Amino acid sequence: MKVGVPNSFCYAGMENFFIRVIPEVLEDSQIIFSGKTTKEMVEYGLKNSCDELCIPAKIFIGHVEYLIRKKNVDVLFLPRLVSLLPGTYSCPKIIGIPDIIKTSYCGVGLIVPEINLRKKRKIMSEKSMKNEHLFDFPMAKIAKTKNILVLAHSYVIFDEFLNKGILETIKNAGYNPIYPAYYRFSSFYISSDLPKEFFWSSARDIYNYFEWAVNNTQIDGTVYLMTFGCGIDSFLQELIMRKCNKVGLPYLCITVDEHGADVGILTRIEAYLDMIEWRRKSDEKNNISTYG
Repeated sequence: MKVGVPNSFCYAGMENFFIRVIPEVLEDSQIIFSGKTTKEMVEYGLKNSCDELCIPAKIFIGHVEYLIRKKNVDVLFLPRLVSLLPGTYSCPKIIGIPDIIKTSYCGVGLIVPEINLRKKRKIMSEKSMKNEHLFDFPMAKIAKTKNILVLAHSYVIFDEFLNKGILETIKNAGYNPIYPAYYRFSSFYISSDLPKEFFWSSARDIYNYFEWAVNNTQIDGTVYLMTFGCGIDSFLQELIMRKCNKVGLPYLCITVDEHGADVGILTRIEAYLDMIEWRRKSDEKNNISTYG
């Protein structure tokens, strides 16, 4: 049986997890991943999704369409990720994405187990979950100087269509991009400057990493990649922008959507890095900033 798994949105970075657990749930299965996001997938997603969805969810639907059309999968394996960190929930779109696919593709078989660590309910055996990470994103290397903090959901940072090549642009300018990876910090680092913790686990990850980086590394600026239609981003980036202004850290927010042209965004990044470089070489830290 060919089991399709989209490499996108909430399932990005879970490839090793799926390879390990799907054989436990389905015997004699062949796992088919959708692969990297392509323009064809983006077009599929835009044609088959409603306007209210965020752009990562639309692209996810494109991955599903690709698996059905091009790979002829027998079923789709779409775990319902209710809670991946004790005491939190995933965003509503992530929790509901199997229902969205079920509504849009009535004739396709779906396997929808549930992962809910809030209630300690899991689909796999204790052995398969013990000491294992759900996500397997590479950690950023921290340099002694010239670090640029890039904040976004991990499925944005590691999607070549959504990140618009920003990490490479930062590297080419001589700076070192650092970024959060899902569920690497929340287990031991708790933000201290907020009156309450975030309700959503992904927001907690991003903010905790931001606070850790500000307090423990030498960073020259912060770039927030906000995805169009994301409710968590609209709330979180405002908090981070205010904190950057408070500590005097240059801040840039870029909203990414379905547009394929990267030139405008890369120009903004290059101008932002030029401004940071001027700031490093002069005494502009003592002047009123031009970036807000």
